Amino acid sequence: MCHDNPKYVMPRICEENAPRIEALHLGHPLLSKARKCNDIVINSKEPILLITGSNMSGKSTFLRTVGISLVLSYLGLPVCAESFICPILKVYACMRTSDNLGQSVSSFYAELLRVKMIVEAVEKGEKVFFLLDEIFKGTNSADRHTGAKMLINQLDKRGSWGLVSTHDLELADMENESEGRIRNYHFKEYYKDNQIFFDYQLRKGVSDTRNAIYLMKMAGVNIE
Repeated sequence: MCHDNPKYVMPRICEENAPRIEALHLGHPLLSKARKCNDIVINSKEPILLITGSNMSGKSTFLRTVGISLVLSYLGLPVCAESFICPILKVYACMRTSDNLGQSVSSFYAELLRVKMIVEAVEKGEKVFFLLDEIFKGTNSADRHTGAKMLINQLDKRGSWGLVSTHDLELADMENESEGRIRNYHFKEYYKDNQIFFDYQLRKGVSDTRNAIYLMKMAGVNIE
């Protein structure tokens, strides 16, 4: 892997007295050379990043990028970055859950089972790094908002670190409610010549753009 990717860097495991995840120009190793890279810092003062953004803007890919970089680090392999520092954490992900007709499991219940694994690990005192992608998307908006907020607060109180992607912009209020422990970041799109483009760059703050209506129009839906 080092021979094929000479620009990758060997990660460094940081000391217990100053744990942090810190990366410069971090990219997904399975994407092409045209991949977009981002910087990231997570530590005990700001352990949770809440990532908003429109459809296809790069939220899920960013979560996967951080997750696979941690796994590669723990395997003693190089990471697609200029520098990468991390502590030893157990990585848990709730992403791409699906239904199972044979076991009579809906996609929402499958997601709950995955969340249960994360909560149980946290309650046992494990040092957890979680990846929650569009959490509780299989239920109504009111329950989704309430459930997501309660879960994120629960994980934060137990000292867990992680990334949460969401379309629920109301969750952004948690930054003020948590006194900055939960930080807002976002991806955005831009338009040119009646086309939509993405730069896949992570920015601080809450998303201020939406593209669902635009994409619906492109799909032939008549928007009055």
